[in-house]
Amino acid sequence: MTRIPLWLALAGATVTLSACQSVAPEEPTIFEYTSPEISGLMPVRAFPNPDDVCQLLGDSTATAALEEDGRRLIACPKHEKGAMEDRRKQGARVVANATHWVILSISERRVR
Repeated sequence: MTRIPLWLALAGATVTLSACQSVAPEEPTIFEYTSPEISGLMPVRAFPNPDDVCQLLGDSTATAALEEDGRRLIACPKHEKGAMEDRRKQGARVVANATHWVILSISERRVR
């Protein structure tokens, strides 16, 4: 039997609970960058460009319930309202909140 670290289980519960509610970006509690891993997220690379603050996400137990066919998940720091707005203009929609990050879903066609 595989044991999941407590911090990862709690992060997954936070994301799952957020996904069940009416989703809107929560107000940031800090205004500095934290590692996506602290929020239970698995970053793959910066999105959409190497110098951007948003992150394309890989599969993780924390985001498994949010996955949809034909869509990818990205996350942006909650205090980066401009970056989130830019992603929304690209067709992304907010699907959950995870500690210091907002999780968005975007069409796979937009991911290069």
